[in-house]
Amino acid sequence: MNKTSFFHCLLLSLIFTPSVLTIEAGATKLTAPPLPHEGEAQSLPPQQVVPSVSRFYRGNDARDEEKRREALDAKAAQQAEIDRKHAIEENANAARQHLQASVDANNRAVQFGRQGRWGEAIQEHEKAVQLDPSNKQFRINLSAARTAYGEQRLAQNDLSSAAHLFRQALAIAPDNSLAGRRLVDTIRKMGLDPSSVDVRLTFGDQLIANGDLEAATVEYKAALQLEESARTYVKMGDLYYRYGQIAGASAWYRQAIAKNPDFGPAHRQLGFIALSQKDFTSGAASLRKAVIADPKDAAAGEALVELWRKQVATSPNVSENHLGLAGALQLTGDFQGADSEYRKVQANDPRNPNIAAGLESLSRAYKHAQAERHKLAAETLYSQSLRKEALAEISQAVMAEPRNAHYQFLLGECLEANGDYQGAHQAYLTCVLIDPENNKEAAARMKQMQAAGSASSASSSNSESGLTPSAVPMGNHLPSNSMANHPLNSDNVNYPPPKDVFEGGNGTQSAGSSQLNFRTHNESAAADSRSAEPSVNAGSMNVLAEISQVEAQKDYQAAANLLRQILPANLQNAELHHRLAINLMSAGEIGEAISEFRIASALNPAKKSYSEDLAQALAIHKRSLMSNANNQTPPENQQSGTEATKK
Repeated sequence: MNKTSFFHCLLLSLIFTPSVLTIEAGATKLTAPPLPHEGEAQSLPPQQVVPSVSRFYRGNDARDEEKRREALDAKAAQQAEIDRKHAIEENANAARQHLQASVDANNRAVQFGRQGRWGEAIQEHEKAVQLDPSNKQFRINLSAARTAYGEQRLAQNDLSSAAHLFRQALAIAPDNSLAGRRLVDTIRKMGLDPSSVDVRLTFGDQLIANGDLEAATVEYKAALQLEESARTYVKMGDLYYRYGQIAGASAWYRQAIAKNPDFGPAHRQLGFIALSQKDFTSGAASLRKAVIADPKDAAAGEALVELWRKQVATSPNVSENHLGLAGALQLTGDFQGADSEYRKVQANDPRNPNIAAGLESLSRAYKHAQAERHKLAAETLYSQSLRKEALAEISQAVMAEPRNAHYQFLLGECLEANGDYQGAHQAYLTCVLIDPENNKEAAARMKQMQAAGSASSASSSNSESGLTPSAVPMGNHLPSNSMANHPLNSDNVNYPPPKDVFEGGNGTQSAGSSQLNFRTHNESAAADSRSAEPSVNAGSMNVLAEISQVEAQKDYQAAANLLRQILPANLQNAELHHRLAINLMSAGEIGEAISEFRIASALNPAKKSYSEDLAQALAIHKRSLMSNANNQTPPENQQSGTEATKK
């Protein structure tokens, strides 16, 4: 740079410097507080320092997170292993304590037993078994203690307590033969037969009712050992059912059906199991079989009807539901309700192919119910030694169902008791021909009658030749008089058919309401006579009110029809039979009325009015027969009472 340029620049700087100083000199003064100096800077609030972020900084990625989780899991697993070892150690300590406690209890029990303190010994043995149930020796010790205590009670003639202890001993150790023998001895001391299946089952039922399932199991198993039958299988099934073992219970019930396909209780229980499992189709089928096998099974009948009522309520327009309900009502004896259901199907679905068969089945069922009434009346009269009246009733049942072997056998008994041995022989023979396998008793009666007849003929022949007749063994139902008037010396004798000795005229049943039967039943034992009349079935109370209204309107035929409907459920009620008889008399059905009067008098012989009404009805019937005979005799053949007496 030359000197000229330097001076030129210096000049310019001198020119501009005074103007800047002049501007500063004329500026406005500042009023703000002075800035802090170095000593005051420490009292200022701290300022958050934001670190500078480097463009090379990297945050946590997935690999870092995974490593962190693995570390946490490893730590948790380590802690879990520690806890597990602590738990195992604690359980082992508890098990050792339980084991030691059970051993101590068993040892105390043994000491009590040595002292004869059997009550305390049993308590300690039970505690030992409870603490260590897998220890077989403890169970054996408990069974032995109960047996020893039972022997002590047996020696003191406390039979009930002894039997209870022996059963408990067998329950905890079934192979305790000593307890089994002592239980048999105890039952025998009670005056009962320990080898009787009925006795053991009765004990089991009583124990079940008291809630002692263990003791009941002992009795049912004893019955099963004595007799492997359908009823013992069902009892075992009931035990399994009570313990909640449904599969085991079903297996026992099916074994019972295999033994006896017509054993109703087994079908009923299978039906209940099926309903509990919502298998309504199988449930309905099993319950139906149960009611067919035993119409008196109220539990099965009510369950079957209720099942079909629910089906109808769910789908009222389905004809099959109404048919199912009709069949259920028919089986349970509600013939009026069954007829109503059949009519509903007939009205809504007239082309249904099952209508005709259903109504026909209903008619047969009603007729069978009528026959059963006559049979029951015959059994009641026979048990009260009213032989002629019993014969009249069973004859009506036989006319309704001549192929019923049970009716034929009872007819034979009644004919035999009335001295008609040829007729009795024919009835027994018919019974055997109907069902040879199940009527061996009838064949035995025929053989016994023939032997007695031959002996009687031989005795008569020996008497004529001067020989002393030997004693002739008579049958259970044979009268003590001689059978010489009714010899049965040959199987080729032509016996007359059974006589109709019913006092109802032509012997035909009155056609009341549409009657019906379902199938032939051969059950029901002879009814015991009772002085007290049983109460009317609860389901019949509403019908009784309706009957009273109909009687007030003097519609005796309708009242009789209603009474016939409720009688099957109240066959032992003498008052209902007497009331039906009065309505039948008022309706002109004297023959049927006499039958009902007889039943009422037989069921309650202590009530004098029943026998008086029967006598009056018989007198009216006799006068009616005599009047009809006179009206049917031609005038030229009629004779006065005096002329007839002379002849």
